[in-house]
Amino acid sequence: MKRLRLRTQLLIATLLLIGALTSACLLIVRYTVRSEVDRQVVNGMKASVRAFESVERQRESQLSKSAAMLAELPPLKSLMTTEHEPTIQDGSLRFWKLAGSDLLVLATDDGRLMALHVNNEGWSRELAIAHLKESLNHQDTVTWWYGDGRLYSVFIRPITAGSDRHSIRLGYIALGYQVDSGVAEQLARVAGSHIALTSKNEVIASTLQPSVLNDLKNVLAVGSNDRDGGPFELRLAGSPYEVASVLLQGDLPAPVRCFVLMPLARTTAFMDRLNRTIAYVGFAAVLVAGLVFIFISRAVTRPLDNLVAGVRALAAGDYSYSIPPRGSTEIAELAVSFANMRTHLKQMQLQRIEAERVAALGRTASSISHDLRHYLAAVVANAEFLYEMDAYDKDRREVYEEIQTASDQMLDLIDSLRELAREQGNLNVVESNLEQVARRAVETVNARPDFRKQEITVRSAGDMIGTFDPRKIERVFFNLALNACEATNGSGIPVKIDIVSQGSYFEIRVIDHGPGIPDTITDSLFDPFVSSGKPNGTGLGLAIVSKIVHDHGGEVSVERTSSSGTVFLVHLPRATTAPEVAALSTVPA
Repeated sequence: MKRLRLRTQLLIATLLLIGALTSACLLIVRYTVRSEVDRQVVNGMKASVRAFESVERQRESQLSKSAAMLAELPPLKSLMTTEHEPTIQDGSLRFWKLAGSDLLVLATDDGRLMALHVNNEGWSRELAIAHLKESLNHQDTVTWWYGDGRLYSVFIRPITAGSDRHSIRLGYIALGYQVDSGVAEQLARVAGSHIALTSKNEVIASTLQPSVLNDLKNVLAVGSNDRDGGPFELRLAGSPYEVASVLLQGDLPAPVRCFVLMPLARTTAFMDRLNRTIAYVGFAAVLVAGLVFIFISRAVTRPLDNLVAGVRALAAGDYSYSIPPRGSTEIAELAVSFANMRTHLKQMQLQRIEAERVAALGRTASSISHDLRHYLAAVVANAEFLYEMDAYDKDRREVYEEIQTASDQMLDLIDSLRELAREQGNLNVVESNLEQVARRAVETVNARPDFRKQEITVRSAGDMIGTFDPRKIERVFFNLALNACEATNGSGIPVKIDIVSQGSYFEIRVIDHGPGIPDTITDSLFDPFVSSGKPNGTGLGLAIVSKIVHDHGGEVSVERTSSSGTVFLVHLPRATTAPEVAALSTVPA
């Protein structure tokens, strides 16, 4: 990707800076407004909850006083002494009307139901007895009774006769009022919000619309009914609500909870308008700033256009391009300096190319002459031994093997140089078994006199069939295994070659337990003529490995190295494509 022009860079930087500052200011305003709105909503919710709790306490106090007053009426005490259920049922009607409650229950001291009066028919005596016994067992004086879809807030008082020391408990009176939609509407008017009374996952009474109520039931079904306090935000029927909950009775098997819901539609609409306004103002500020900057930048950056054109021409190799020294003093001086730089750069480039060529030839000649001199010296010395074999007590076969070894090393050096000079098209790609190629390389290493007793293990996992040049890949295994054996220095610790098939490529690891790679050659390890710790090393082995692997489209690297050993990692594609292989497969190795 081409670099942007200076004018464009300055424009982008300025717009980003202006946009960032404008956005920061507008976001601070938005955050401040949002915080104030949230604070007002939270305060409103808390006030609604406090108003609801206050009304609930007043209602409870009134009904509790009514229950206590009825429990002290002598006619009621006289009626309870009859212990005759029909008499008590009929006689308690006037007390129920006097209390003005939705529920009245009279029971004996042992819990037998004597009278039951409810506003709406359908609440069975069995249900009233069960609730009464449970409340008496828990010694509750204020409780909630829920059944058949009805919820009652109930206040229980004992009915006693006689003085404190000689009092006799005649039974119990329970007064309650039904919590229904009417009560919810009254509470909602006081709280200034919507009200929903729930028990478990059921909504007993509410002031919500049916669609909102259905969504609330779904929320309760997934466990949100267990949330206490708040406020927290919920989205019901597509509209946001700020919700707070009050636990009215938590000791029952079905706890009764009141949800206070404040609609946030107006707040949300206001925040949406505020967000749009902030976006429009920010966009307008950036747009105006961009136009102003473009107008100013043309006068500032126009003299630099010629310099940019000159640099591009120089990068393309055109050393004849000149920059007219026009514009301000600084620009004119810059044009003159550029012309001088262009001339010096051309001269320095020619000198550098010549120096690098000479240095490369010197390094190559020095390395090759040193190695060839060593091998030729071995050949000459052993040839003299053969010539004067009668004067020396030396085995002819041993002398011949030393000559053959020196010759092989010279041929290997020449082959390595030829391998480095080849192009990728010389690959002879065929379908082969990678494990077999590795084992042939191991046999070649073990054939050397120094490593005949060196143990080299080959382990494989997965499908080993791939498409590559088996002879060159064998050279890769040979060079890596030979380096590993030389690194172990006859320690007796085996060298390991692990091959794993990973789908579209092979993962090869050659592991030794030598002293590791010195830090001085880590960065140039795969360059030609780089070697360390090997008296007869040419420094071409790993360079050839790198070239062959890259010719196959793979990668080679040092996975890890330390004083306890080194691991070379090779990623080799399973299928190597070489479009020109067929045409070049007859080139001699």
